[in-house]
Amino acid sequence: MEAIWLLESTTLSIDEIAERINYADSTTFGRFFFRMKGVTPREYRKSL
Repeated sequence: MEAIWLLESTTLSIDEIAERINYADSTTFGRFFFRMKGVTPREYRKSL
């Protein structure tokens, strides 16, 4: 998943990542990510 790679290997904001992977906004991206991984993108990044 490109979002995981971006979270792990860049310092892009969650908003910038959402835009890069063609989500309308970071809220929509966050909901999708949570359904897939069980954590929010911010929580995932903090756990690295």
